[in-house]
Amino acid sequence: MIPPTSYLYVPGDRPERLTKAFNRGAGAIIADLEDAVTEDNKDQALNTVTSWLDSLTETPAPIWVRVNTGPRREQELRSLAGHPHLAGFFLPKADTPADVTDTHDLLQDLDHPKPLAPMIESATALVNIHQIAAAPGVFQLHIGEMDLAADLGLSPGPEETELLYARSLLVIASRHAGLVPPAAPVSAEITNHNTFRASTEHLKRMGYTGRDCIHPTQITITHEVYTPTPDEIHWATTILAAATENHGAYRDTAGNMVDEAILRRARNILTTQTASA
Repeated sequence: MIPPTSYLYVPGDRPERLTKAFNRGAGAIIADLEDAVTEDNKDQALNTVTSWLDSLTETPAPIWVRVNTGPRREQELRSLAGHPHLAGFFLPKADTPADVTDTHDLLQDLDHPKPLAPMIESATALVNIHQIAAAPGVFQLHIGEMDLAADLGLSPGPEETELLYARSLLVIASRHAGLVPPAAPVSAEITNHNTFRASTEHLKRMGYTGRDCIHPTQITITHEVYTPTPDEIHWATTILAAATENHGAYRDTAGNMVDEAILRRARNILTTQTASA
């Protein structure tokens, strides 16, 4: 499964936003039952999301649901797991592999296994990240940086260098576990498009594939950043064609060695083109 280029969070207790979600151009929708919903509205949100899913005749983009923690999680999983329009579940505050395994086991017992997206949001989760990534059912890691920063006592500056270690750790753990690369975190920046673009470009260079978004303008920028340029596609296509003709690694016309690492980068560009299409 190729990961979406963008995920759009939509509050689960806002039916008017859920109805318009597919019009925003996101690669996937996250119907949020957790942080976007106040405690008093949790039951209403579950009913609203269930009714919305029931009303759909098609799903132009995959639909995920971010469930809650604690006792509510099991209630939500039991209510939603069997829905045919649901792609999978986001698991907030996944601090230990047991948080993932317990969810996976419950879905197995319900005969409705679904892909899982654990969210790394604490120091404990960072320490356990390799075990979390290797837990059954995991499709992709996501990072909840606002909660993580609060847990660690961080105050990220404009360059967000305070978060580099955690961000890199997600990329490393994902690769080690054989997962698709992680999706970049949400940003509260919805008015300064240049700042959001620069942040997204930086996260792309770090190894992130796509980004979680909270506003439609962020989706547009994310797609622009992650969609390969015509020059990149031409380079990748040319490199791979020449490798086929040369039966593997070769020296190009400029005298540079083109080996498997370069070929992997070319294949990744073409894969990203497919995901962004």
